Amino acid sequence: MQAQHLIIEALVDEKDSLLQTIHGLQEANNAPAPFDGDWEEEPEEEPAEEEIEDIPLGEGEIDDE
Repeated sequence: MQAQHLIIEALVDEKDSLLQTIHGLQEANNAPAPFDGDWEEEPEEEPAEEEIEDIPLGEGEIDDE
């Protein structure tokens, strides 16, 4: 049990180190701010009926129509 705790602690430390590296690289490259977790739902629009395009059949394909 103690060994598992030490492994978890080491993994958490490694994750924190990697996150700091990522943030440093993002700042160095003027990357946009990471997603903050606040998601705004956009109202759903009624989908317009899409026209079905005639897709040419290749050799050996069966035309079901």
